[in-house]
Amino acid sequence: MKKAISLVVEDDDLIELIRILLDDDADGALAFLKTHFKGKARDLLEGG
Repeated sequence: MKKAISLVVEDDDLIELIRILLDDDADGALAFLKTHFKGKARDLLEGG
């Protein structure tokens, strides 16, 4: 079953995400995910 997560970000966060993608910044990507997804993925996996 497919599930989805919605992410709402401020302009500054969107610029940071674009920078991560352009720079291929793996460490920055991991930090971004940890900051913005926190428990959302776990909640989704547990049936949320």
